[in-house]
Amino acid sequence: MLGCVYSKRDVLDLISNLRSRTGYTNITGQHNLTSAIYLQDSSRYLAVTDTMLNESLRILKDNSELTFLITMKQEKGNSGSLLAFSSEVLRFFEIESRGLEDELRIHYSHDQHHYISTFRYRLADDKWHKLAVTLSGNHVTLYVDCLKLYEKIIQTVDRVPPQSSNIQLFVGQQNRQHALFRGGLQDVQIVTQAHGHLLQCPETSQEADCPTCSHYKALQHQLQKAEERIKELEQCECHKGCIYNGMSKNEGEEWHPDHCTLCSCKNGTVDCKKEDCPPVKCDHPTFREGQCCPQCFTNCFTDGKYFKHGESFSPKVCVTCTCNDSNIECHRMDLEASCPNLNCPPEKRLHIEGECCPVCEGTNFCGLGNNCHSNATCINLTTRFACQCLPGYRGDGVHCEDVNECLTQGGKYGHYCNGQTVCENTVGSYLCKCPSGRIPEDPYNCTESGYDFANSAQARAWDGTLMVTFCSLFVGILWVSGIR
Repeated sequence: MLGCVYSKRDVLDLISNLRSRTGYTNITGQHNLTSAIYLQDSSRYLAVTDTMLNESLRILKDNSELTFLITMKQEKGNSGSLLAFSSEVLRFFEIESRGLEDELRIHYSHDQHHYISTFRYRLADDKWHKLAVTLSGNHVTLYVDCLKLYEKIIQTVDRVPPQSSNIQLFVGQQNRQHALFRGGLQDVQIVTQAHGHLLQCPETSQEADCPTCSHYKALQHQLQKAEERIKELEQCECHKGCIYNGMSKNEGEEWHPDHCTLCSCKNGTVDCKKEDCPPVKCDHPTFREGQCCPQCFTNCFTDGKYFKHGESFSPKVCVTCTCNDSNIECHRMDLEASCPNLNCPPEKRLHIEGECCPVCEGTNFCGLGNNCHSNATCINLTTRFACQCLPGYRGDGVHCEDVNECLTQGGKYGHYCNGQTVCENTVGSYLCKCPSGRIPEDPYNCTESGYDFANSAQARAWDGTLMVTFCSLFVGILWVSGIR
């Protein structure tokens, strides 16, 4: 049998090369051959050592075919990163399992732009799974538990991160505080040889990718024929194509994904460019259907007035005109279609000056809708409504503000507290208080020694009562004395 053999240089083990030994718990994994860890602490920083980081970046740059192996047991509902080349601001390459969406996402960079490739599969089920992601050129293949589930064509993955990106290689998290994986991890590895997924499933290697000797000889014969065929095809122009949003494009094909973008397929790569629009020198530039850049149009002139393009005006009742690039377009309002139905006889209908639609006498304009302030009263007039601010407020009825009567003494907006009392403003009114803060019974008079009966309303009532009693007694004496 022809076996698949991997050297230590072909496999990078990340868990054994973590920079920190805290933030996780050692557990028993799916097997006992390698160590397994359990991640649950939110305050962790699981990045590999600088030596392992540099070696990982080197093989990412130098190898066109890589396989990322992860044995995992993710808590239900958790969304977290399994492996990430990233910084605090850049997701350069990342494998993320999202439990809530039942998705596996691969984040990658293409021409320094962020892309996401999504695979529908539930991994966050609190069970151990073997995951393998193979990256070969612009092909991504996904294996779960030794079964090939997906194969996709994606954009060409950037292999070298920006120099100032401060990239780290994290295990179980995106960066210091984002996409924290919760669950168990084992055998988090990067494999550089072809068919790296077979390292997880050696029992299937012979029948899957590693051929037997007889198969190998048959493959040699087929390869010889293929080489002969390739020599014939070298005389033909190579047909290349592109993939854009899941659709195939032919080499040299051009298309517009929107009015302002032109894309083309060149040498198997999609190239999109935005159209640059010149500056406009008008207040109201207009976008015409099917065009990318705004345009300025000519104004209109009529009856001694200028109107800007797109501006509407009403030269007379029930007629609306619009300026359209130096042309005035007018139309008359359809009264039956535009005006509300009136439930009053024609002799009870009023035509308001400047308005197109008539109204009924006694119309409740306030009830039809008004813009009066909450501290104002709506008043129905003959043909419209009016807003009037409540006492203690002033304004135009649409906007009302509280009057501070204490700023002025007397008048419409002033107070009437006398010299013994102090004015205190309230919302919509005011109070007259004694200097001590007591509110006197007589709002315009008080003494600090207590209740001033002589100046109170009750004292004045007693004075009136005594005066009436005295007058009645005096008249009675005169009557008895015989004076008529």
